[in-house]
Amino acid sequence: MLSDDVTSSTEPQKCNKINKANRIYGIIIYFLSVAIISLIVNNIIIYNWYNDTKKRFKDTFLRVQTMSEENMNLETLNETLKNEYALLKEDYDRLLNENESIKKEFEELKKRNADIERINKELVEDNIELQNTLKMAAAAGIKPQNYTEFKGLSSRSSIDRGEYIGKFLGTAYTPSKEECGNDNGITNSGKPIIPGISVAVDKNYWPFGTVFYIKGLGYAVAMDTGSAIKGKYRFDFAVFDKNFANKLGANYWDVYLVKMGNGKVEDISL
Repeated sequence: MLSDDVTSSTEPQKCNKINKANRIYGIIIYFLSVAIISLIVNNIIIYNWYNDTKKRFKDTFLRVQTMSEENMNLETLNETLKNEYALLKEDYDRLLNENESIKKEFEELKKRNADIERINKELVEDNIELQNTLKMAAAAGIKPQNYTEFKGLSSRSSIDRGEYIGKFLGTAYTPSKEECGNDNGITNSGKPIIPGISVAVDKNYWPFGTVFYIKGLGYAVAMDTGSAIKGKYRFDFAVFDKNFANKLGANYWDVYLVKMGNGKVEDISL
């Protein structure tokens, strides 16, 4: 009986120990499971973080590489634009210089055109044929005893005006007895009168042989004097026809000095 009682009393103790050990093992297993799960979760988090960081680093590297390439492209483009700008500036400067040259040429053409217009106007006024006609008209009328006939200017002659010396009061005279007291036709220079060429002047200012160009009348040579012809800006134009002299009347004429005379009338060559 005693043996059975002892056995029966030890049975619950063993069960309690086993249960206690099982609880401890359960707790240990629980904590180990929690630790393992925590480690797994942590590793997953770390792995995901690593992958995300790796991806972001890769993206950042690619962006940096792309930006570097774009920067190189921009530098290349900038150099290209610089070169193109330099070429454009050269073209602009060249065009500017060409424009200045064109403007200068245009101004030269304008000036030349103005000169041509002026020359054309002068040619109309100084037309040699008209001068010859005027000289022939001056030679028409009553002839004096002595005179020289002017043969006329060559149609190819050029007009040499000389230096402008001012406006002269001009009249016309005929070598007749009424005006000169005789009709021998010899001027005070000792040379025969030349109608349309000879002019009477004040020899205190203009020595014989002086050649003038009178605008509207043509060339004239100082060969004579007259009692009414006094002063520097005065001349008397020799013609043969009284009516022609009256038509010329007294007017102011633009006079140019072609050649100053030496007091003698040499061979008249105009």
